[in-house]
Amino acid sequence: MKKEEYLDIVEEQIRCRQAREGVRKELAVHIEDQAEWYRLQGMEDSEAEEMAVCEMGDPVETGNMMDEVHRPKMAWKSIAVIVVLSLVTFALQYILTNSAPDSMNMYSAWIPGGAPKYLLIHAVGWAVMIGVCYLDYTRIGKYAGLLMIVGCVGTQFLTEVYATPVNGREYFQFAEYGVSVRMVCFLFLPLYGAVLYQYRGRGYRGVLAGILWMIPSLLIPMLDRGMLIVVIVGSTYLIMLTVAICKGWFRVPKKITVVGLWSGTIFLIYAGINYIRHWGAPYQVARLDAFEAPFILKTGVTSTTVMMRNLLTGSRLVGTKAGFMRDAEGIMWPGDYTLSLICAYYGILAAAILVAGIALLFIHFFHMSFKQKNQLGMIMGTGCSTVFLVQLLLYIMGNMGLLLSGTSYCPFLGYGGNATMITYILLGILLSIYRYENVVSEVRARKILPVFKMQEKRKG
Repeated sequence: MKKEEYLDIVEEQIRCRQAREGVRKELAVHIEDQAEWYRLQGMEDSEAEEMAVCEMGDPVETGNMMDEVHRPKMAWKSIAVIVVLSLVTFALQYILTNSAPDSMNMYSAWIPGGAPKYLLIHAVGWAVMIGVCYLDYTRIGKYAGLLMIVGCVGTQFLTEVYATPVNGREYFQFAEYGVSVRMVCFLFLPLYGAVLYQYRGRGYRGVLAGILWMIPSLLIPMLDRGMLIVVIVGSTYLIMLTVAICKGWFRVPKKITVVGLWSGTIFLIYAGINYIRHWGAPYQVARLDAFEAPFILKTGVTSTTVMMRNLLTGSRLVGTKAGFMRDAEGIMWPGDYTLSLICAYYGILAAAILVAGIALLFIHFFHMSFKQKNQLGMIMGTGCSTVFLVQLLLYIMGNMGLLLSGTSYCPFLGYGGNATMITYILLGILLSIYRYENVVSEVRARKILPVFKMQEKRKG
């Protein structure tokens, strides 16, 4: 039997179309390697190929075996954990809302219609998450650069033309709902990972390109005065670029490049702070003081920090702290302080268990992404899971009074329709990477960057 005939029969047994190309190329390489060995033993080309094909076994059985291995799989356990976490935090917040002062009506403050519509948004988010999971994430990777440029330019254009300022933030208004412009920035993270993937093998030019590609999407929240979003997304970009360098994508000295990257970042932050201190507007200096206050223990500078520490002081291991109603009265935006409120109302143990559950889910996704054989899935998944961990860390610090709160969002613990939906989209991408783990081959993903393959051929 000829090689092509054998591969055709094998391919017919594989039900998942996305897997067929990769399996065919993988088997073709095995057959060619074995045939080459037979040629070295003195066989003719045709005889060597037939012998190599024969050793591969029955094509139908081989195809059925490949069909079992290379098929999409659903992370139903992870989906169940996501749904349970969202329902648990919803229930905790709902009970808390009905037991607290009127100023803590967190649902009506953000979602018109209150708790029922917010629960509906979660249900829609679950559907969106599963829908994104069924999409082949490598298709995003093929057009990542174009999507990122169109996304950045389009978002800024729509902001200038259609966005409406609400409490100092720009929103796209759709009927009674608003989509925060700055939150859209999180959707660029998987695109940035795919862009980095396209620059493999380009040395320091690839590293420089990775740095430059951060700028357009970071300008969006920067122009909207969302500096915390800039910090969260920017630090995630740097971590993704660091991972790519450590994985050897750019063929540069790893340690020197990573040290230089982070040293330069720290220097720019230090220079920016000093510039604001000496030449910034008074309101910028005041914001910097408020941000630094928790770190240098100027508790009198920001009333928010004082409120958070008063709320947490005296919290019990289990149960509501004494004076909870009094200490919670001044909190006007409970979504930013959900963890502190849960700690003070339900007890430290309840808050710790909830945070541990959320953290373990994000760590699971990070571990799953980092061990991906497909490098495109690895970098996209690492970006999505890293930003969740960064958000969780900053949210915990803010709720402990160690960082300025009031502008942060954390998956599951925070709320807001657009932020919740963006979270479910990113979770859907992570689930898609897991779903197609045994389907998408690295060979297919390399089609994204023909230049890299040309460089390999030249070196060969």
